[in-house]
Amino acid sequence: MSQKDFERVYSQAPWEQQVGYCRALRAGDLIFVTGTAPIDASGAGVFAPGDAYAQARRCLELIEQALRPFGTDRTRIVRTRMFVTEIDRWAEYGRAHAEFFKEDRPTTTMVEVRRLIDPAMLIEIEADVYAPL
Repeated sequence: MSQKDFERVYSQAPWEQQVGYCRALRAGDLIFVTGTAPIDASGAGVFAPGDAYAQARRCLELIEQALRPFGTDRTRIVRTRMFVTEIDRWAEYGRAHAEFFKEDRPTTTMVEVRRLIDPAMLIEIEADVYAPL
């Protein structure tokens, strides 16, 4: 594949330029969604500080928004990776994940990390998608 075979989507978050990444990238039939944090609607704050369920749900909704420019949705997600700061709250993160995907369950991994970029963030999720052209 050459660079012209890749399609990128940007969210205009200031970190994309600063860190050098895109929101999502299509490479053939695969789409990769970058780590998605629970950012509020303003883009400047953390959504629902302290609420593990709400933050997980917000991350998943933002992932689905990133898929729209590619003409696909949550039903094509094949894998998620959840990075959490409090693994003891696994059931809260898991409930949001289960409710979001219903019967279109992807594979997943949940890993505890020491911290995320903002101390109020409890979770960050990334996703891999199979969406044939």
